[in-house]
Order: sequence, then C-alpha cells, then structure tokens
Amino acid sequence: MDVRCPVCSEADQVIAVPGVVAAGTTYKIGRVRLPGAREIADLPTAAALGASRHVMSRTQLAVWLSFPARHYTPWVRNQGYVLLLVAALVHLVVSLVIAMGQDPKWGEVLLAPFCLTGLFWMLGLLNVLGARGARRRDAAELTAREKALAVWERLRYCPRDNVAFEPGLDIAFHPSETREYLFGFRPGSR
Repeated sequence: MDVRCPVCSEADQVIAVPGVVAAGTTYKIGRVRLPGAREIADLPTAAALGASRHVMSRTQLAVWLSFPARHYTPWVRNQGYVLLLVAALVHLVVSLVIAMGQDPKWGEVLLAPFCLTGLFWMLGLLNVLGARGARRRDAAELTAREKALAVWERLRYCPRDNVAFEPGLDIAFHPSETREYLFGFRPGSR
C-alpha cells in the first residue's frame, strides 16, 4: 500500500511511527551511572525498567511520538496492603507486650497500640482506597487505551515535513501533538 504524506504528497520518506520510536530509543546495559534526575518526563525510572543498571535514552522525536505510558509501576498499587500488614504486626506485638504487664485492662491492651500504629493504619487505608479508585479508572479507560494503541500503530511520520498523520485522513499534526491526537481530537472518534 502506497502511503503518501498529506502535506508534500510524497511517499519516499514516510515511516511508521512505532519504527521511529524504536529507532530513536537506545538502551545501555551494564555498569553505567544512573542520572540523578530525569531530564525528559516520559523516560521511565530505573525501577520501571526492572533493573538498576539499565538506562534508556530517547530522542525528543521518539518521546513525542511514543505511546503514552502509565506513570506508575505495578507494585505501587499494593503498598497500602503492605502498610496495613506492618500496622497489624506492630499492633499485635505492642498489644502482647502490654498484656504481659501487671494487671492490664483489655481497653489498654487493644487501644494503646494505636498511638504507635495509627499513622500506618491511616496511610494504609488511604493507599488501599486510592488504589481501588485507580483500578476502577484503569478499567474504565481500558477500551479507550486499546483504541488509541490501534490508532498509534497505524500512524506514519514524514521527516521531510516533520508531521505525523493517520493514513486515509488528510490531517497532519506536529509530533508533539500525538497525545492530543490519540486521546483528544480525531475525526469520527465521538
């Protein structure tokens, strides 16, 4: 299929957007020094890459044209449960220590440990409830992200005119507007 740029009407330099992103992304594996701060917001942190000795760098064009990633790592959603487990264990140990004292009252045994563990309980519950809402939002956005990914895989880039476009539509946009095109304005998307 001959895909032509809607701006210059040429097909000789038209490239698939996933290919442009792959060509503009490099990985360094081994003993490398990790940057202190991320210079480009879309670059994942070392934790997101899965290893502390891997560094990924991208050209600005690859950042603009890349499919928008979620800005969290999967284990973040379970931190609330970890905090609740820590709170329960500390609460249990402190309750047992108080119960071994002289003539303890059960009110003291059960309620006094909240002075130490109350913050853990509160933060754990907030994290669990926030993760529940985020999971619900992710489920609601799933079909939109799948459709956007299908559109992203069809996008093409023309380096001659520095525009990205979807074949079959006569709309060209600057690479920095890729996110808005995928999730915002698209002809026939509503």
